[in-house]
Amino acid sequence: MSKPTHRWMRGASAALAVAIGFATLSCGSDDTSGGGTESTVPESPDVAKIEQIVQGKMTELDLSSAVFGVWRGDEQVTVGALGGSPIGVPATPDMQLRVGQPMEPMLSTVLLQLDKDGVVPLDKPIAEWVPDFPRADKITPRMLANSTTGIADYVTDPEFLKQFYANPMAGFTAQQIFDLANARPPLFEPGTNWAYAHSDLCLLGVVLEKATGTTLHDLIQQRILDPLGMNDSVVVLTPQMTEPTLHGYTNERGVFEDSTFWNPTAFLNSGNMNSTLADVSVWVRALAAGKLLSEEQFKEMMAPSTAGLGPMTAQKYFAFGVVHIDDWLYMNPAFGGYNGVAFYDTKTDTTIVVYCTLGPKANSDTNNAVPIGKDIGALLVPDRPPNV
Repeated sequence: MSKPTHRWMRGASAALAVAIGFATLSCGSDDTSGGGTESTVPESPDVAKIEQIVQGKMTELDLSSAVFGVWRGDEQVTVGALGGSPIGVPATPDMQLRVGQPMEPMLSTVLLQLDKDGVVPLDKPIAEWVPDFPRADKITPRMLANSTTGIADYVTDPEFLKQFYANPMAGFTAQQIFDLANARPPLFEPGTNWAYAHSDLCLLGVVLEKATGTTLHDLIQQRILDPLGMNDSVVVLTPQMTEPTLHGYTNERGVFEDSTFWNPTAFLNSGNMNSTLADVSVWVRALAAGKLLSEEQFKEMMAPSTAGLGPMTAQKYFAFGVVHIDDWLYMNPAFGGYNGVAFYDTKTDTTIVVYCTLGPKANSDTNNAVPIGKDIGALLVPDRPPNV
């Protein structure tokens, strides 16, 4: 077997490094509207062009399936699915999928709410909740949300890769993840630089649980999913998925295989959520509008608080789980054959969400959903396409 390569869910860091240095196409189907109130605009000439973009990229990149949608404000422009899932069975837009990185700003939203309540102050050392964690007296929840702790990213540790690929369905506990993260020296002193690390998100989730005495499942359910009517989304601690399921496929272990049920706890608190295309779009729009935060909290979340650290600038930065590139918010998860991208243009209130699964010859070392989302963005906002 050839040695596998894998990009994992390092969407934020990879995106910034680059940027800085169907079934049938449907419009307005009630079955794909997701939570909350949503209306549909009359069919646009862009609808056919969007499907052509997706179909063309699927062929070019050798993808097995894709689900995709575009919204202007809360108005659905188009939602569709192409390819097979499982292979040979037409994919549909309502299929469950692994969410990945869009879960991260959910943690940050809960954190900001708890900061306002005085339960988890943004700038209080985490030693109060995890006293035995190295440098806990210097690390704060804000640093965890902003990837400025300096904790090594366990996902890049060869030992983690060895353990994971030996049995991708086994899963990891938080302590196992922390042991891997701390097996290598810190990258820098807390708060002095920026480096994306899944370790930070795992630790943030544990801090939130210990501070509240509530599981992260319940925190996100009560503070994110229920208020937004995201009834098809759930935080999971097992490989289980409900039907209909968008099957993940990958070749990263040197053989083309169904990776749908690889254990998501390998990315604990950084992607162990199942959802649908429509629910992800509900979340992206709510996030971009600050629906679950006060005006002051929303400004805090969207501010270029990491500008000046490492490659971060006021125009291109990562903060509170979201990549900001000029006028666009950007998230691009990848795990076990699932590639995704979410773009939101703050000027035109345009949301683009795409999730795709790999084919036998697809490149598993890159996020194949990103070029699809980019081309749709260039079609819809030609004067300011996403610069990723």
